[in-house]
Amino acid sequence: METFHEDILETFLFCLIASFGIIQIMVGRRGWNGLSIYGGRVRENVNNAMGAGLIIFAYAYYFGDPLHRNVRNIEGFMSLFCLGAGILAGAAATLLLAWASESLRRVLLKRRISKPAGAEVLTEIIVAGERILVSPSWGERGTNLVLIAESGRGGSRIPRIMAAAMPAGRGMICLQPASASLPGPDPGDSGGEVILETLRGLDLLEEYDLEGETFMGLGWGSNLLLRMSDKVDSDFNPRRIVAVDPVVPDIDLGLVGDALASNPPQDILERVVADKPWKGSEFRDLLKLWWPLLLLCVAVGTVITFAFDVRWKLLAGPLAGTLISLWLTYFTAVWRGRGLRAESPEAEAVSVMSATMSRGTVAPSKTILTPEEYNAAAKLPDELKGLYLSRSVEFWSEALRGKFLLRKGTMTRLVNLIWEDEVGE
Repeated sequence: METFHEDILETFLFCLIASFGIIQIMVGRRGWNGLSIYGGRVRENVNNAMGAGLIIFAYAYYFGDPLHRNVRNIEGFMSLFCLGAGILAGAAATLLLAWASESLRRVLLKRRISKPAGAEVLTEIIVAGERILVSPSWGERGTNLVLIAESGRGGSRIPRIMAAAMPAGRGMICLQPASASLPGPDPGDSGGEVILETLRGLDLLEEYDLEGETFMGLGWGSNLLLRMSDKVDSDFNPRRIVAVDPVVPDIDLGLVGDALASNPPQDILERVVADKPWKGSEFRDLLKLWWPLLLLCVAVGTVITFAFDVRWKLLAGPLAGTLISLWLTYFTAVWRGRGLRAESPEAEAVSVMSATMSRGTVAPSKTILTPEEYNAAAKLPDELKGLYLSRSVEFWSEALRGKFLLRKGTMTRLVNLIWEDEVGE
């Protein structure tokens, strides 16, 4: 008599652990920093080792049991069900762990630098409709900093900490562009006209003279500064232009730097909630396309499960039909040239960056990049490469969209770099 041993739970765990390991290898190879389960920038070697270890453990754990090797186990449909459920659970585990690790990192950083001395010295003024942070004093020509930060909450916090780290007698002005100031989908739009008008309005005020000062950009702010570098150079004759962690397109991976690749799950969810894509006409069109396919696939799937006497008929048929309907909807929408488009300011800038990048012609005096960003910049066309690979490139391995600046001592290092000809290399 043939022995039959059904072990649905352990088969599911085997698929979950193996899928989780495969996903970790994918995260490392694709550079999906936002899905790093240990937080921060992805380290490919760590992810490869972690993924390989999980896969080996899954096979050793499952097939180490003689009942899983030598005895007929679960049926084909149940194997397929365990595989699908395991993949979904592995993806969910990746999202949850990445969310938890990034949240923990933010809590620890917030406690570490919650109230740095002098961090609130900047005051807010409005010039040409733009929100600007200014220091109470303005130093002699060449000793001040004009900063273009990223939009968002982090973009307003970093300048305050930088102001606290600056030497006495030096002033700072920080522009935090609204999303409308980012490059638009029109290739002729430099994305910096609003910023330039604001800078010119500041220059007309008696308190501030931007001639000969240091201009610096952070993250996407660096890209804005690079795009309008020729006009900044002609209007203000800056002492130097410093680009800190600009977003560099990666041609090999088809990604646009950290701006799209590093967002952790909570940031992506926050952006989706803010954009409300379900209220758009494209989403409604997809729903109209999906509903008929859903009803058809669920009906066919249910009939097949009853015809072949598959177990869990009322679950298996509708579940398989729903998954197949989503697959068919996606490919049908792509075939018809329809589908949801990313409409965030960053995504709108992608098309411009990939094709025309910048109309600026003045290379920065110094660029701070990660080694990965440097390798990506080296593969750009020659007319774009010079915007990143400037006369002086400094490598900071933890430069991740300005977040590295919150580390202890890093801000002082950056401030010293701005005036390195005065304080030494």
